[in-house]
Amino acid sequence: MLYISGLEDVIFSKHEILADEPDELIIISGFLGPAPVQRLSEFDNIKITVIGGMYRSGIDARLWDSLEKIDEKNSNLKLLFTTTEIHSKIYIWKRKGKILAALIGSANFSSNGLRTDYRESLADATRDTFSPLEEYYKFIFDNSVEKPHLRKDQEILDFQVTDTKIDEVAKSNLRYSIEIPLYDTKTNEVPPKSGLNWGLSAGHVALGDAYIRIPKEIIKENNQLFKPFDPDFMTPEGKRKRNSDPIELIWDDGVIMEASLEGVQFYNNEKYPKQLASYSSKKVFVDGEKISKKSILGRYLRNRLGIGINELITMETLSTYGRNTISLSLIGDGVYYAEFSVEK
Repeated sequence: MLYISGLEDVIFSKHEILADEPDELIIISGFLGPAPVQRLSEFDNIKITVIGGMYRSGIDARLWDSLEKIDEKNSNLKLLFTTTEIHSKIYIWKRKGKILAALIGSANFSSNGLRTDYRESLADATRDTFSPLEEYYKFIFDNSVEKPHLRKDQEILDFQVTDTKIDEVAKSNLRYSIEIPLYDTKTNEVPPKSGLNWGLSAGHVALGDAYIRIPKEIIKENNQLFKPFDPDFMTPEGKRKRNSDPIELIWDDGVIMEASLEGVQFYNNEKYPKQLASYSSKKVFVDGEKISKKSILGRYLRNRLGIGINELITMETLSTYGRNTISLSLIGDGVYYAEFSVEK
């Protein structure tokens, strides 16, 4: 069977439809995202091996720091990295060492790879491929290590991760990082009904809803940070794809957040995202009450700012906190590092 949408749900529910209950899951992916790797903690009694295949030349130190901490918290998880470039995307379910099922395709084990319907695909492997698939997995496993090399020439703005084993990271090229203001640069005020205060507007919003606007000036100065939307993409049913791209945020305090680049603004006759908002692949509950997926970002920032869910965020709020921008750095395929720390 071929799968072209809802790929994350396909992977995380596959074990439920197999004739035998698997006791092992193997994931081979060119690139990894921390959000789906973290979600693997949902599996209680399955041994899980995740292998990243395209980090031979080095992995961003902040991405590695996040993945390493996830690995340390999940006793069922073994995280490996190949010493030779492997671009395959393979998902294998086993029981007592024998393959029960496998998916092969183009979808990386990341939010960007699993949540972009119709762009990526996965297909069930036939039984006659299980033997060569086992041999291929053994080759990859035998050429993998637990700790990858770190990138020394990465294009980042800054690197400030506390409580980490990372020794040093080069601070060379700044093209893939930017300071995004949390206020309107034209009025020098925080909009009272949009942006961080979107949940306080009278529209179809929920308490705590928020987004971070991406000024067009940032697109002009740094159009490598955000990719333009595909203007011609159509689904097999003839429907135009919604203008949004799934991403993952690793915050400076270690929080991993699923998010989306959405909305539209034009630059050089191309469509670019207008804002950044939170997302969740699952229903979200706080104290037993379902909350809006768009409020994950707002609640997170309000918690860091030390204010309540109903309070208006102003320039004075940001001044009291000690910061009115967020540093955003592209550190992996659809993975960004967000810095909102202040000096104490």
